[in-house]
Amino acid sequence: MEHTSRPLTKRPRASLACNACRQTKSKCDGNRPTCERCAKCNAECVYTQSGRDKRMDRQEERKANMALRSRVKELEAQLAAAGLGPQSADAPSSAYSHMQPLDRDKSPGQTSHGGFSDVGSKATAQTPESTADAIATGLFDHPPVVDIGYFGSSSNHAFFWSLSASIENVSHRSTVRYQEPSRQGQATEADEASRAPPLPMMPPSAYRNLQPDDDSFPGRALAVEWTTRFFDTVGAVLPYVSESQVLREIDVIDARDQGWQMSQRSAQALLSIIFAQALQTLDDRSPEPYYRRALGLLDEKTLYIPTVDSLQALLLLASFQQNTQRSMESWVPHYLAVRVAYQLGIHAPASYEYLAVQDKEIRARLWFAVVNQDRIMTAGLARPALIPLQNVRMDLLELLDPARPSRTTDGSCSRESLIYFRHLTALHEILGVTVDSLYSSNISSSHRLALGDLVARTIDLSWKLEQWREGIAPPGIITSNADFSVFSAAAMDQERYTILLSIFHYRAMMLIHGSLLMRVLERITSTGETASSGVLQDAALSLLKNYLWALREWLQLVTSLLQHRRVFLNCNAVWWTCNYMMLSTSIHSFAFWLLAANLRFSIGTIGIATPDAEAMLRTSLDTLRALGGTSIMSRKAHRCLHRYLNFLKNIAFGVDDQIHDPAPTAATVPEGIEWSQPTPGGANGLPQEFRPEVISSCIDEMFGAVGQDDFMGTGFLTMGQHEGISDFDAAGFI
Repeated sequence: MEHTSRPLTKRPRASLACNACRQTKSKCDGNRPTCERCAKCNAECVYTQSGRDKRMDRQEERKANMALRSRVKELEAQLAAAGLGPQSADAPSSAYSHMQPLDRDKSPGQTSHGGFSDVGSKATAQTPESTADAIATGLFDHPPVVDIGYFGSSSNHAFFWSLSASIENVSHRSTVRYQEPSRQGQATEADEASRAPPLPMMPPSAYRNLQPDDDSFPGRALAVEWTTRFFDTVGAVLPYVSESQVLREIDVIDARDQGWQMSQRSAQALLSIIFAQALQTLDDRSPEPYYRRALGLLDEKTLYIPTVDSLQALLLLASFQQNTQRSMESWVPHYLAVRVAYQLGIHAPASYEYLAVQDKEIRARLWFAVVNQDRIMTAGLARPALIPLQNVRMDLLELLDPARPSRTTDGSCSRESLIYFRHLTALHEILGVTVDSLYSSNISSSHRLALGDLVARTIDLSWKLEQWREGIAPPGIITSNADFSVFSAAAMDQERYTILLSIFHYRAMMLIHGSLLMRVLERITSTGETASSGVLQDAALSLLKNYLWALREWLQLVTSLLQHRRVFLNCNAVWWTCNYMMLSTSIHSFAFWLLAANLRFSIGTIGIATPDAEAMLRTSLDTLRALGGTSIMSRKAHRCLHRYLNFLKNIAFGVDDQIHDPAPTAATVPEGIEWSQPTPGGANGLPQEFRPEVISSCIDEMFGAVGQDDFMGTGFLTMGQHEGISDFDAAGFI
């Protein structure tokens, strides 16, 4: 028997049915004013709903709730990062006062897009660290509460862990038990000193009350003024942007008389970050609106088609983030910069064949700027390099030879700037080789280098660095007796490249010798290995003796800069590098103090006696605190290492280095540094008995035992350009 089946009618959403069909759960075609079923039944057809599916409302409500819960978790992580934890649980209003509803009508400069998060703004956030930066501090709580990610063996994390292990090695030889002073009732003098308000990073700025959200085009006159300021300061040491190109774009925008909305997004982003960089060196208004605008413009829509403008903007954005205490965030623009560079093909010499001479130079500078940034971030943030050594063709560096006959006369890059950039690129090549050779490319291996291999590779890298130093005259390396107090502004500009090359030279010295220093310290303090003299140990100590002298030279240089020309660090985009180096200096100075106390005749072996090593350590800690400003991690590091120092001195039962070493002579201390005197209780040198509880307590104090009362009255929680919890802090030792 054949059936002729009626075709199934498509049932629309129930929310579109009339009341009668909904009540009987019948199919409704949704025709208005009368549906087909009601017409057949001669029934009244009434539609009372709005036509919107309530399930969609519930779905949006769930999304909003999930976003709210995510934000609450972020705030909890930020509170934990600041050490406020349970103490702030009773004050939810203050914690949630920073939450703002999402405004879908905001301009690109007011919201976050792509892979960036709109954090760290001076105008809108009092807890500026991003989620990733806040989570990163979880490692430094006691016990650790979250997974903070990976930091390789070239990081300050690794240096500090190695230092702690060496102290614990010495503690295993302890025969007497000691009681640590309670934190609240018996605070030491060092603890009290570490709680004093630190020096601000910059003088209080007048711009804090001036239109914080104004990111509009400032007008031609002001735009040209800021552009000129940029190329006189940061642009002179980051020479991969053409000043003439930027000024032409400003003229085009001014001629249209419609703001900069009609320009390409990549050009807007480049101008925005240039304005932010320039304002960062000035004191008249906040750079944050233009920084946020650049963040908003550098989204996937802008980067979908790679351009030179977008690559320049990404590089400047990463530099700005690093030097405004957002170093962990700078990974994102760096990743994107590497991607855009590969897409443009600027890494390949073949892509340069049909370009004009000026385009070749700009692209070559851009490529090596990306490589240099990759090397310094790989060494500091201790992740594997994004650009392997074999991908870098150094023959492209010939395009930057100032003596090349076909070189263009680009006014945005002087001959001195180009020479500096070439020397800096060669130095960063050594940094890349060092990370690969000594630190296994920051990929932890199951077997570390044998001491013999480590010594041999350190010698080879030291020779490479020495060859580099001999080849950079002029400008050369600044001498340790330079007195910046007598330098005028013009003299500082004239010596700019010499000072910067000196800073990066000492950065390379720290990276090359840091691993050897920690290995020798571990060997000498360990009970499992003999600490007797041998060929390898003698060679290692000879290398460390030279490194100690370089460390003193660096300490004198940065101390003098902070005292007399602090603005130099900001105007030349090296604050982050110097701040990172100062933490390395403090850890390495502590290691030398331990070495001096555990080596007989240390002044002849490594060139320093225990009292002088202690004075150097105290100077390093004071400089770290002054340079870090209100950084919470600088405070924690300063406090922890001071606690180490005072605990180890107060339980002194070790070798009296002063018995074996002659009094230090003037030649052992560089001129210009007034070493602080050791405390009276430390006349016997470094103690050699410590309890593990003391070490654990110090780590606890450094990585998670900071309460809200510690920062009351210090201005720490106030808003401002260089105040508040920063991404530098949230990243740990970054």
